[in-house]
Amino acid sequence: MKKLSVSGIFVLLLLFVQFVQAQTVDEIVSRNITAMGGRQKIITLFSVKMTGTFTTAGSAPINIITTKKHMVGSRIDIEVEGKNNYQVITQKNGWIFTPVQGDKEPRPLLEDQFKAGQVLLDIQSPLIDYAEKGNKVQLAGKDTVNGTVCYKLKVTSPNTNVTVYSIDSKTFFIVKASTKMFQFGAMEDIVTTYSDYKQNEHGFWFAYSNVNPRGQTHYDKIETNVPVDVNIFKVQ
Repeated sequence: MKKLSVSGIFVLLLLFVQFVQAQTVDEIVSRNITAMGGRQKIITLFSVKMTGTFTTAGSAPINIITTKKHMVGSRIDIEVEGKNNYQVITQKNGWIFTPVQGDKEPRPLLEDQFKAGQVLLDIQSPLIDYAEKGNKVQLAGKDTVNGTVCYKLKVTSPNTNVTVYSIDSKTFFIVKASTKMFQFGAMEDIVTTYSDYKQNEHGFWFAYSNVNPRGQTHYDKIETNVPVDVNIFKVQ
């Protein structure tokens, strides 16, 4: 019988490790999708309107509305001091308007800011059919969030944006995400934690609360598959 060379053995070991990792990644992805209602349910989600409040340290809650149409557009409206501030992202462009900071008219996002915002457009999940979408998913070790061990998945999109998700090893919900994102005036490496997962009236699962360095958002109402006028994603 022909003996394998040392280099041949290393090649086989490398292929084995890659195969085991792929299985592990796919298992974690599958269990997350199951926890969120299953692929057949999730792929029926085409729009979402989330209404709630945003609170920063030492300030009163302010109204926030997040409206998204799957792979079409994302718009965040925040009312501050009676003025409406908004950020819009589409597949073609992005705009921000913050009169509370002195803006007189909307201004376009910079190229890297626009690219970073693309993660907001996939409301079904970047883990759903990730390979077909061109997303690369890798196991990135483990994490501990609020005392619970989590699996970390590193997701690299076709435009090279990277987000690391921490997935609860018990519930398989995403409980933390770290990504570079443009949020109301600055590019930041934003770490967001998610909690209060529950189903809305149409049976879709959402985290109704999240916390990032800017403050805490709590949604009182999340409506799904509602009509969305695409004109809200145009400069106004």
